[in-house]
Amino acid sequence: MTVVLGPYPLCAACRLTNGGLIAVRHRQVHLRAHGKEACVDRGLAGLLTHLWAVCDTRSCCEDDDGDAYVVPTADTLDAAVEMLSALRLEPAVTDGVVSFPVWTTFRLDDAAWVRQRLSGRSRPAAVWRVNESGVFERSDPADSAED
Repeated sequence: MTVVLGPYPLCAACRLTNGGLIAVRHRQVHLRAHGKEACVDRGLAGLLTHLWAVCDTRSCCEDDDGDAYVVPTADTLDAAVEMLSALRLEPAVTDGVVSFPVWTTFRLDDAAWVRQRLSGRSRPAAVWRVNESGVFERSDPADSAED
């Protein structure tokens, strides 16, 4: 039996392991991180790169009527909520599903953005520019915000 939930196909490897699921609602990317791999919604790939370091997930969705969600295993639910809270995503748990609002200012598709946010920085630690002599020089991140 095949299950088609939308127009975006899973990769060949994931089709074999997902119990007949072959297509979903959002564009997919095959992600490998922390000894895990799966097709995931492209809009959550950066988040899952880091989330898989602390929890196992069974499902995710980048946008379900304005909320995204992840479904961690029961034994890793608390770790998932802790990381999502550290990112200030305002997670809410209902029946083992951890949902959070989709905000356009959050780049959950970008692993570097998520890493930066987890480190507590909202801006790059340093900005390098090429000066008029063609030499790299470090500049204040606040200066780059004006460009």
